[in-house]
Parts: sequence; C-alpha cells; structure tokens
Amino acid sequence: MLILLVLLLTIFPVGLAITWPMGLIYFSLLTGALPVTFGKGGQLGGDFGRIDLYAIRLLGLWVAALIVVLFNIQRLPKYLTQYKFHALFLFFSIVALSWAPSIVYGTRMVAKLMAPYLFLLLLLAVVSTRKQIERIEWLMLLTGVLAILVEVASWLAGYRFEGKTGLGIPGLGPAPSSAHLAILSMLAFSGFRHSGSRTHLVLTICFAGAAAAGFTRITIAGMFLGFSMIMFLSSSGILRYALAFCSMAALPAVFFLNDVLRYRMFKGGEIPSLDVLANDPSVALDSVHGSGRFDAWGNVLEMFFFPNPFFGSGTGTTQHYFYTHPEHGLNAIHSEYIRVLAELGMFGFALLVVAFGAYLMKMWITYKTSRSANAKKYSLAAMGGILVYFIFMSTDNAIDYVTSSGIYVFTFIALSEKSRDLDEGAATDKAVGDEEVGSGIVSYLGKLVDTPSTSRRYPIIPKE
Repeated sequence: MLILLVLLLTIFPVGLAITWPMGLIYFSLLTGALPVTFGKGGQLGGDFGRIDLYAIRLLGLWVAALIVVLFNIQRLPKYLTQYKFHALFLFFSIVALSWAPSIVYGTRMVAKLMAPYLFLLLLLAVVSTRKQIERIEWLMLLTGVLAILVEVASWLAGYRFEGKTGLGIPGLGPAPSSAHLAILSMLAFSGFRHSGSRTHLVLTICFAGAAAAGFTRITIAGMFLGFSMIMFLSSSGILRYALAFCSMAALPAVFFLNDVLRYRMFKGGEIPSLDVLANDPSVALDSVHGSGRFDAWGNVLEMFFFPNPFFGSGTGTTQHYFYTHPEHGLNAIHSEYIRVLAELGMFGFALLVVAFGAYLMKMWITYKTSRSANAKKYSLAAMGGILVYFIFMSTDNAIDYVTSSGIYVFTFIALSEKSRDLDEGAATDKAVGDEEVGSGIVSYLGKLVDTPSTSRRYPIIPKE
C-alpha cells in the first residue's frame, strides 16, 4: 500500500506533465492543502534522511513542473528576465551547497526554494486562454471552500490540534491551514473590489473568518495588513486612507478583545500598560509568548550565522541540525528569515528581500499601468498574497508549506501576467482550446502525421 501511495505521489504528476499539463496545474491547486503525511514519528528513514509523504509529493510536483518548463523554455525568456532576482537568489542557494554540512538536506532545501518558482514558470508556459485563467481562479476558491468544510466537520467531530482551540485541517495543522485560507482571502477580496460580486464578498468573509479561527497570530496579522494594502490601492480619495486605517486599527483590537488570542499573545493574558512600556520597552518582548522560538532563534544564529554572517553556513544547515539532534524536539526553526540568515547569510537574505520587493513592484506597476481589468484584479491579489506570505515567514515555516501556500501566491502572479498578455494582445503564442491541450501525447503523435499544423496543439511537444 505504501509503495502504491509513493508511486501515485511521484509518477501521477509526471504522467500529467507528459499527457495534460493543464491537468497538472488543476490537480496541484485542488489538492494543495490535502494532508499527506505519516505524522510525527512515522517518517521514512534512509540515506536521504527523515522523509515524510509531504516531501515525496513535493518531489513529484518538482519533477513534473521541471519537465514542462524545460520543454517550453523558449516561451519563457521574457519572464525569466522579469523575475531575475528570484532566479539569482535560487542560484546562490545552489552555490551555497558547496559549503553546506549535508548535501542531502541542502538539496532538499533547494527543492523547496525552487518549487514555487518552477510552478510560476509552469503556469506562464502552459496557460494560454482566458477560459483557463477563469477556471484556475474558481478552482482555487473551491479549495478554500473545501478546506473550510473539512475544518468545520473535523472540529464538530472533536478534532483539536494538540488540544488547542481553533480550526485546522487534520494532518496539516492550524498554521498551514490558516495561511492557506488567508492567502485565498486575498484573491476573493480582490475579486470583490474588482467587480463588487456578492459571491466574492461572502467568500472573503468565510475565508478570513476561518483563517482567524485557527488562532495563529502571525497569519491574522498578515491577513489584516494584506486587506489594508488592497483597500488602500483599490480605493481613491479620503476613502483609501479611511478603509486602510480601519483595517489596521482592527488588528490590535482583535488581540486585545479576544481572550484566546490575548492569552496566546501575552503571558498570562496580561497586556503591558503604556506607562510600563514607556519606562522599559523590552518588557513588551518579555511578556510575549514565543513558544520557545526566541531561544531557538538565538541558538541557531549563534551556531550558524555569527561564524559566517555574510554567506551563512550553507543551504539546509538548520534542518540537518534539527533532524540529527532530535532532543531539541524541533523539525524547523519557525522563522524563514532566521533560517535564511543562518544558511545563506546577509547576502542571501538581501537577495530574498530584493526578490520579494521586485515581485511587489512588478505587480504594482501592472496594477497602475495595465489596461486589462483581469490583470489589475490578479495583481491586486498577488500583492496581498505576497504580503501575507512575507509576514507569515517571520515566525513560521512558509518555505516548507509549498503546496498549501507557496504555489497559490505565485499562481496569482502568473494569472496577472497572462491576463495582461492576453487582454492587451502581447501573447506570442496562439491560444489553444482545452480539448486540444487534453488530447494527450499518443493522440497528438497520431494527428501530427495526418494533419500537420503551423501551431503547437500540445505544450510539451516542440514545433517541428
């Protein structure tokens, strides 16, 4: 049974890459938040270290996306140039393998870093019609609805993650579950701001409510800031400032007025007074629950960052350390910024920040200058999603959550790019129908002999 499951997670995506690339995109987005895990203590062991089914699924997606990208590389020079800073960051992470203590864990980290970027290129190479773009949007929204149904049903059935109050998908946990819904709430809210659709408004409320009900502090903060950005950019006049201010003001109110969040944020639920903070600002940090993060961050920086602050200790160093020292009880550092600083140093960290800044700038330019309404909508969603993702990284393992978080953020970016190309006549490839894309390689090869064509009917097969 285990062998069949492993084969399904690896060979099935590769099969879709060869026969139906759009199906690979649909399948990856639809099952992104589906929990595939052995659970703690149930991981496989071997020469590649401790491996969960999540890593095996990521391997299948990584290989499948790479196959499609390589066969369509001629479609991508423009996008590779636009997103060069992300490519530079990934290149440096590969170079940093040369001084990493473990090539195995370093390679695993590189795969996680590269997967969202590969998925972005996959979408840019394969998506060729407005119908496909619309279908991808509603498919992502559907995943949010399904996630909420699973969370509510599990909660009613008595599921509590480690005994904590809050919603979460069993086997996934509140953190990645709430991040998934917070990111999708950016898409729903952008759709509402774009068209005034009541359906998008209802979905926004449901996604945001379920994300907040996971009681993960950093996700809630990221979501409020994402909504504030979208309202500020999509409004005009005094209204843009009023809406953004109301959203920002609601963030501290949520933590102060909700007992569960207050006790999770502050030790004993006691909020330091303004007089105390004015006399000793360090009290604020001392009163905040870090769940052991602060000590772990300090230890990791001491061991892996300070000895080589400019280039770090090598890709994959922190996970190799935690997996080979199980007495610490950690699998990851719970801060991607600390992890990048420890592994890639200030140089790698700077490349990461520049890469995210370049994405935000590109989406902002698209939103301000594009004549395409859909491109504006998706660029707005992308900016909100990037902000949620960027904030979520500060205290959680966003890089590890590739399929439940990362691929959705980069899908927003891809949809913005493709919408602009299609709506403004910049697309260089002739659009093909879904029935042609799904015809399969065997059918294609048969038709290639009988009915020559001047355009590709299938994304992977190069022109003759």
